[in-house]
Amino acid sequence: MGALAAAPELGAERTDVTQTGDVASAYDAFAPFYDAFTADYNHDSWMADVERWALESGLTGRRVLDVACGTGASFVPMLRRGYDVTACDISPAMVTRAREKIGPGGEVVVADMRRLPWRSRFDLVTCVDDSMNYLLSPAEVRAALTSIRDALRPGGMVVFDTNSLATYRTAFARRFTVEAGPNRFRWRGEGSEFMPPGEIASVSIELVTEHGPVPIGRHVQRHHPIRTLEEACDEAGLDCLGFRGELPEGGQTTEPDEETNTKIVCLAARPPAC
Repeated sequence: MGALAAAPELGAERTDVTQTGDVASAYDAFAPFYDAFTADYNHDSWMADVERWALESGLTGRRVLDVACGTGASFVPMLRRGYDVTACDISPAMVTRAREKIGPGGEVVVADMRRLPWRSRFDLVTCVDDSMNYLLSPAEVRAALTSIRDALRPGGMVVFDTNSLATYRTAFARRFTVEAGPNRFRWRGEGSEFMPPGEIASVSIELVTEHGPVPIGRHVQRHHPIRTLEEACDEAGLDCLGFRGELPEGGQTTEPDEETNTKIVCLAARPPAC
Protein backbone atom coordinates (compact mmCIF):
# COMPACT_ATOMS: atom_id res chain seq x y z
CA MET A 1 0.00 0.00 0.00
CA GLY A 2 1.46 3.31 -1.04
CA ALA A 3 0.77 6.66 0.56
CA LEU A 4 -0.43 9.53 -1.57
CA ALA A 5 1.91 11.97 -3.18
CA ALA A 6 2.84 15.12 -1.28
CA ALA A 7 0.22 17.82 -0.96
CA PRO A 8 0.59 20.77 -3.31
CA GLU A 9 1.60 24.15 -2.02
CA LEU A 10 -1.24 26.43 -0.94
CA GLY A 11 -2.92 27.94 -3.94
CA ALA A 12 -1.22 25.55 -6.38
CA GLU A 13 -3.19 23.88 -9.17
CA ARG A 14 -3.22 20.14 -9.75
CA THR A 15 -3.71 18.33 -13.04
CA ASP A 16 -6.75 16.11 -13.48
CA VAL A 17 -4.61 13.01 -14.01
CA THR A 18 -2.52 13.46 -10.84
CA GLN A 19 -5.47 14.21 -8.57
CA THR A 20 -7.55 11.38 -10.01
CA GLY A 21 -4.77 8.90 -9.37
CA ASP A 22 -4.15 10.17 -5.85
CA VAL A 23 -7.76 9.89 -4.74
CA ALA A 24 -8.28 6.47 -6.32
CA SER A 25 -5.08 5.13 -4.75
CA ALA A 26 -5.99 6.47 -1.32
CA TYR A 27 -9.41 4.85 -1.33
CA ASP A 28 -8.23 1.61 -2.92
CA ALA A 29 -5.93 1.24 0.08
CA PHE A 30 -8.63 2.33 2.53
CA ALA A 31 -11.43 0.14 1.10
CA PRO A 32 -10.86 -2.95 3.32
CA PHE A 33 -11.18 -0.79 6.45
CA TYR A 34 -13.63 1.90 5.38
CA ASP A 35 -16.86 0.41 6.73
CA ALA A 36 -15.33 -0.19 10.16
CA PHE A 37 -13.73 3.28 10.18
CA THR A 38 -17.07 4.97 9.38
CA ALA A 39 -19.32 2.64 11.41
CA ASP A 40 -20.55 5.49 13.62
CA TYR A 41 -21.55 7.69 10.65
CA ASN A 42 -25.35 7.92 10.74
CA HIS A 43 -26.04 7.67 7.02
CA ASP A 44 -29.70 6.72 7.63
CA SER A 45 -30.41 10.02 9.37
CA TRP A 46 -28.16 11.97 7.00
CA MET A 47 -29.86 10.68 3.86
CA ALA A 48 -33.29 11.16 5.44
CA ASP A 49 -32.41 14.86 5.81
CA VAL A 50 -31.26 14.94 2.17
CA GLU A 51 -34.45 13.29 0.92
CA ARG A 52 -36.71 15.49 3.04
CA TRP A 53 -35.15 18.70 1.77
CA ALA A 54 -35.33 17.57 -1.84
CA LEU A 55 -38.99 16.51 -1.51
CA GLU A 56 -39.91 19.79 0.18
CA SER A 57 -38.28 21.56 -2.78
CA GLY A 58 -40.33 19.69 -5.37
CA LEU A 59 -38.43 16.48 -6.11
CA THR A 60 -40.39 13.97 -8.19
CA GLY A 61 -39.28 10.62 -9.55
CA ARG A 62 -37.41 7.66 -8.04
CA ARG A 63 -34.20 7.43 -10.09
CA VAL A 64 -31.14 8.26 -7.98
CA LEU A 65 -27.47 8.49 -8.92
CA ASP A 66 -25.09 8.36 -5.94
CA VAL A 67 -21.79 9.94 -7.04
CA ALA A 68 -18.58 9.06 -5.13
CA CYS A 69 -20.57 6.36 -3.34
CA GLY A 70 -17.65 4.75 -1.51
CA THR A 71 -18.61 1.31 -0.22
CA GLY A 72 -22.30 2.12 -0.59
CA ALA A 73 -23.26 3.39 2.87
CA SER A 74 -24.84 6.51 1.39
CA PHE A 75 -27.07 4.72 -1.13
CA VAL A 76 -28.29 1.86 1.11
CA PRO A 77 -30.78 4.18 2.92
CA MET A 78 -32.15 5.28 -0.46
CA LEU A 79 -32.62 1.64 -1.51
CA ARG A 80 -34.58 1.06 1.70
CA ARG A 81 -36.82 3.99 0.78
CA GLY A 82 -37.67 2.37 -2.54
CA TYR A 83 -35.51 4.40 -4.91
CA ASP A 84 -33.95 2.93 -8.06
CA VAL A 85 -30.25 3.49 -7.40
CA THR A 86 -27.26 3.72 -9.71
CA ALA A 87 -23.89 4.57 -8.16
CA CYS A 88 -20.29 5.28 -9.06
CA ASP A 89 -16.93 5.90 -7.46
CA ILE A 90 -13.43 6.66 -8.73
CA SER A 91 -11.90 3.81 -6.67
CA PRO A 92 -12.24 0.32 -8.18
CA ALA A 93 -11.78 -1.26 -4.74
CA MET A 94 -14.62 0.80 -3.26
CA VAL A 95 -16.84 -0.06 -6.23
CA THR A 96 -16.21 -3.77 -5.67
CA ARG A 97 -17.49 -3.47 -2.10
CA ALA A 98 -20.42 -1.25 -3.05
CA ARG A 99 -21.60 -3.82 -5.60
CA GLU A 100 -22.16 -6.25 -2.72
CA LYS A 101 -24.80 -3.86 -1.31
CA ILE A 102 -26.61 -2.60 -4.41
CA GLY A 103 -28.98 -5.53 -4.81
CA PRO A 104 -30.76 -6.76 -7.94
CA GLY A 105 -31.42 -4.16 -10.59
CA GLY A 106 -28.84 -1.70 -9.27
CA GLU A 107 -25.57 -0.75 -10.91
CA VAL A 108 -22.25 0.49 -9.52
CA VAL A 109 -19.49 1.53 -11.92
CA VAL A 110 -16.06 3.15 -11.79
CA ALA A 111 -16.43 6.76 -12.93
CA ASP A 112 -14.88 10.18 -12.38
CA MET A 113 -17.44 12.74 -11.19
CA ARG A 114 -16.03 15.27 -13.66
CA ARG A 115 -16.79 12.97 -16.59
CA LEU A 116 -19.94 11.00 -15.81
CA PRO A 117 -21.23 8.78 -18.64
CA TRP A 118 -24.99 9.41 -18.19
CA ARG A 119 -27.21 11.95 -19.94
CA SER A 120 -30.62 13.29 -18.81
CA ARG A 121 -31.39 10.15 -16.83
CA PHE A 122 -31.77 10.85 -13.10
CA ASP A 123 -34.31 12.62 -10.89
CA LEU A 124 -31.86 13.09 -8.03
CA VAL A 125 -28.07 13.01 -7.76
CA THR A 126 -26.43 12.73 -4.35
CA CYS A 127 -22.75 13.39 -3.66
CA VAL A 128 -22.00 13.29 0.06
CA ASP A 129 -19.18 12.66 2.55
CA ASP A 130 -17.10 15.68 1.36
CA SER A 131 -16.25 14.18 -2.03
CA MET A 132 -16.34 17.62 -3.67
CA ASN A 133 -13.46 18.73 -1.45
CA TYR A 134 -11.10 16.38 -3.31
CA LEU A 135 -11.49 18.66 -6.33
CA LEU A 136 -8.65 21.12 -5.81
CA SER A 137 -9.69 24.01 -8.05
CA PRO A 138 -12.90 25.92 -8.85
CA ALA A 139 -12.55 24.66 -12.44
CA GLU A 140 -12.73 21.04 -11.26
CA VAL A 141 -15.78 21.78 -9.11
CA ARG A 142 -17.42 23.43 -12.11
CA ALA A 143 -16.57 20.41 -14.29
CA ALA A 144 -18.11 18.01 -11.75
CA LEU A 145 -21.29 20.06 -11.41
CA THR A 146 -21.59 20.38 -15.18
CA SER A 147 -21.25 16.61 -15.52
CA ILE A 148 -23.87 16.09 -12.80
CA ARG A 149 -26.18 18.58 -14.54
CA ASP A 150 -25.90 16.57 -17.75
CA ALA A 151 -26.79 13.36 -15.87
CA LEU A 152 -29.97 14.94 -14.46
CA ARG A 153 -33.23 15.10 -16.35
CA PRO A 154 -34.59 18.63 -16.79
CA GLY A 155 -36.00 19.64 -13.41
CA GLY A 156 -33.89 17.04 -11.58
CA MET A 157 -32.01 17.92 -8.41
CA VAL A 158 -28.57 17.44 -6.88
CA VAL A 159 -27.62 17.48 -3.20
CA PHE A 160 -23.94 17.63 -2.30
CA ASP A 161 -21.95 18.50 0.81
CA THR A 162 -18.54 19.97 1.54
CA ASN A 163 -16.44 20.16 4.67
CA SER A 164 -16.81 23.46 6.51
CA LEU A 165 -13.96 25.72 7.54
CA ALA A 166 -14.55 24.56 11.12
CA THR A 167 -13.82 20.95 10.13
CA TYR A 168 -10.51 21.92 8.52
CA ARG A 169 -9.52 23.94 11.58
CA THR A 170 -10.27 21.03 13.91
CA ALA A 171 -10.15 17.48 12.52
CA PHE A 172 -7.63 18.35 9.79
CA ALA A 173 -5.40 20.12 12.32
CA ARG A 174 -5.28 17.40 14.99
CA ARG A 175 -3.79 13.98 15.62
CA PHE A 176 -5.67 11.18 17.34
CA THR A 177 -6.27 7.41 17.35
CA VAL A 178 -9.45 5.79 16.06
CA GLU A 179 -10.63 2.40 17.31
CA ALA A 180 -12.59 0.78 14.47
CA GLY A 181 -13.67 -2.81 15.00
CA PRO A 182 -10.54 -4.94 15.42
CA ASN A 183 -8.36 -2.20 13.92
CA ARG A 184 -6.68 0.92 15.27
CA PHE A 185 -5.86 3.89 13.07
CA ARG A 186 -3.73 6.96 13.56
CA TRP A 187 -5.22 10.11 12.08
CA ARG A 188 -2.54 12.71 11.44
CA GLY A 189 -3.99 16.06 10.51
CA GLU A 190 -1.47 18.25 8.73
CA GLY A 191 -3.42 21.50 8.74
CA SER A 192 -3.72 24.51 11.03
CA GLU A 193 -6.37 25.73 13.43
CA PHE A 194 -5.90 29.13 11.78
CA MET A 195 -6.42 27.94 8.20
CA PRO A 196 -7.92 30.71 6.04
CA PRO A 197 -10.91 30.05 3.75
CA GLY A 198 -10.34 28.42 0.38
CA GLU A 199 -7.00 26.77 1.15
CA ILE A 200 -5.73 23.19 0.87
CA ALA A 201 -5.49 20.80 3.83
CA SER A 202 -4.38 17.20 4.14
CA VAL A 203 -4.46 14.27 6.53
CA SER A 204 -2.55 10.98 6.64
CA ILE A 205 -4.10 7.77 7.98
CA GLU A 206 -2.05 4.85 9.28
CA LEU A 207 -3.11 1.36 10.30
CA VAL A 208 -1.50 0.45 13.64
CA THR A 209 -0.12 -3.10 13.56
CA GLU A 210 2.05 -5.16 15.90
CA HIS A 211 4.94 -4.44 13.54
CA GLY A 212 4.37 -0.69 13.55
CA PRO A 213 2.19 1.78 11.63
CA VAL A 214 1.32 1.08 7.98
CA PRO A 215 0.35 4.07 5.79
CA ILE A 216 -3.03 3.56 4.09
CA GLY A 217 -3.54 6.92 2.46
CA ARG A 218 -2.91 10.63 2.40
CA HIS A 219 -6.02 12.67 1.68
CA VAL A 220 -5.67 16.12 0.15
CA GLN A 221 -8.67 18.45 0.05
CA ARG A 222 -9.54 22.07 -0.57
CA HIS A 223 -12.06 24.13 1.35
CA HIS A 224 -14.64 25.61 -1.01
CA PRO A 225 -16.45 28.65 0.46
CA ILE A 226 -20.17 28.99 -0.11
CA ARG A 227 -19.63 31.83 -2.57
CA THR A 228 -17.36 29.60 -4.68
CA LEU A 229 -20.02 26.87 -4.72
CA GLU A 230 -22.72 29.35 -5.72
CA GLU A 231 -20.61 30.55 -8.64
CA ALA A 232 -19.77 26.98 -9.70
CA CYS A 233 -23.47 26.03 -9.73
CA ASP A 234 -24.31 29.06 -11.84
CA GLU A 235 -21.47 28.42 -14.29
CA ALA A 236 -22.50 24.76 -14.56
CA GLY A 237 -26.05 25.71 -15.53
CA LEU A 238 -27.66 24.72 -12.21
CA ASP A 239 -30.16 26.77 -10.24
CA CYS A 240 -28.84 26.96 -6.67
CA LEU A 241 -31.87 26.40 -4.40
CA GLY A 242 -30.08 26.97 -1.11
CA PHE A 243 -27.50 25.96 1.47
CA ARG A 244 -27.83 24.35 4.89
CA GLY A 245 -25.36 23.60 7.65
CA GLU A 246 -24.79 20.23 9.31
CA LEU A 247 -24.92 20.51 13.09
CA PRO A 248 -22.26 18.75 15.23
CA GLU A 249 -24.98 16.82 17.08
CA GLY A 250 -26.75 15.88 13.83
CA GLY A 251 -29.51 17.50 11.82
CA GLN A 252 -29.37 20.61 9.70
CA THR A 253 -29.80 24.33 10.09
CA THR A 254 -31.22 26.65 7.43
CA GLU A 255 -28.59 29.25 8.39
CA PRO A 256 -25.23 27.66 7.49
CA ASP A 257 -22.19 28.87 9.40
CA GLU A 258 -18.69 27.90 8.20
CA GLU A 259 -17.23 28.34 11.69
CA THR A 260 -19.74 26.26 13.70
CA ASN A 261 -21.29 23.69 11.31
CA THR A 262 -19.35 20.56 10.38
CA LYS A 263 -20.51 20.50 6.75
CA ILE A 264 -22.17 22.79 4.27
CA VAL A 265 -24.95 21.20 2.19
CA CYS A 266 -26.10 22.52 -1.19
CA LEU A 267 -29.32 21.79 -3.08
CA ALA A 268 -29.43 22.73 -6.76
CA ALA A 269 -31.57 21.87 -9.77
CA ARG A 270 -31.25 21.53 -13.51
CA PRO A 271 -33.65 24.06 -15.03
CA PRO A 272 -36.80 22.49 -16.49
CA ALA A 273 -37.07 22.16 -20.23
CA CYS A 274 -38.65 25.15 -21.99
